[in-house]
Amino acid sequence: MAPWQGSKVNVPVKFITGDEDIVYTMLGNKEFIHNGNFKKNVPMLQDVIIMEGVGHFLQQEKPQEITDHIYQFIKNL
Repeated sequence: MAPWQGSKVNVPVKFITGDEDIVYTMLGNKEFIHNGNFKKNVPMLQDVIIMEGVGHFLQQEKPQEITDHIYQFIKNL
């Protein structure tokens, strides 16, 4: 990963996760996402969606909501 150290994601991004996703709830991840550090690494971050009552497989748990989010994101590009 050394060659990618300090690289930024420079494409439009809509970040969607569930509030019960273990990756989201791991120590420090919520703070990283919400305190501005995530935006520093993903400068074109357009939106952060935290879905309530949803775990890691949100596309299976809430397929229509995810489809709607993806559709709106693409539509607005």
